[in-house]
Amino acid sequence: MYNISSQWDTLKTVCVGSVYPPEVFSFIKDKTLRNHFETLVTETAEDLDNLAVYLNKQFGIKVLRPKLEQDLDAYRIDNGFMAPPIAARDFMCMIDDVMYYPGIGNKNYLLNSYDKSVSTWEEHQWKDQKVYNRKVRFFDSIFAHMLDQGNNVVASPLDYFNSSFIARLPNTLIVGTQDTNDDRVAIKKTWQQMFPDKTIFVKDTEGHADATFCPVNENLIITAYEDIDYSDMLPNAEILHVPAEVTFLGDEFANAIHLAENKWFLEGMEHNQQLVDTVDHYFSNWVGQVDETAFMINILMIDSKNAVVNSDNKEVRQAMQKHGVELHVVPFKHRFFWDTGTHCLTQDLHRDNNSKKFNKNY
Repeated sequence: MYNISSQWDTLKTVCVGSVYPPEVFSFIKDKTLRNHFETLVTETAEDLDNLAVYLNKQFGIKVLRPKLEQDLDAYRIDNGFMAPPIAARDFMCMIDDVMYYPGIGNKNYLLNSYDKSVSTWEEHQWKDQKVYNRKVRFFDSIFAHMLDQGNNVVASPLDYFNSSFIARLPNTLIVGTQDTNDDRVAIKKTWQQMFPDKTIFVKDTEGHADATFCPVNENLIITAYEDIDYSDMLPNAEILHVPAEVTFLGDEFANAIHLAENKWFLEGMEHNQQLVDTVDHYFSNWVGQVDETAFMINILMIDSKNAVVNSDNKEVRQAMQKHGVELHVVPFKHRFFWDTGTHCLTQDLHRDNNSKKFNKNY
């Protein structure tokens, strides 16, 4: 049976995301324009494959991948296609021996009960849930594998129940918020009821926690925000602030992504308004907000001594070395398009339970 009690334990089994084949862009008539997108997914597939091989060969980790249907029309939505299952992290979370998948869409698998007379907003919600359920099914083979190991796979009661929002440390869960209006007290109460044996901390992340901070170990936290207090959860940790990576790339890069409202970057877009318009029309749900992203925070911990990222940073590398952690860089060329770091590209499924327990009385 698989188990994860702490993301500092030795990683044994992991899911690495997948991307569509180039044929998905066959509907684009302009050959030059189509080639931009075909190159994007071809190079993305190569990098994902390289990550899977690296994890397996370097660390002996078993790697699973989400399966894509042969009929690409299965992934069509109103304009274009739903986002491919690159970010495996967004769709599940292992806590102890239970695999959870986010629940808000999954409560509505019985879509036949939908009342067509309800309001426009409820109709929108129904459509969104329907698309969401199709996205979750990218990972049906992963869930089936978990069941084969003897694990329970259950829909959670919360829509943000995935391990991009949750850091899992020894007997401890650190939960991120979705926006500034979230009630932290109510969130903590909810999670404490679900996991009475865990110590619960709630941190203001305004989105994915793994884009905001990474507890590398008890002595080091890498963070994007300087004003978050981590002293209650890791009182002895050094705090290293790393700004968004776009700030390191100069005015030319900043001007290029400004064309796409600072959301994404693809080589050549600064000279191609048609490319930008095509993403906006067909693939707007594929991109994030890359000008806010610090990829050096999106860290996959292999064990207490090794970490994998898709970027590099001198200060992070030195801080990790100081605290006995080796930083491994596996490049992901199009991270500025997908707005996805190594932690998001993966989902840990099983780790050896070898971390010591925290002292709850600090």
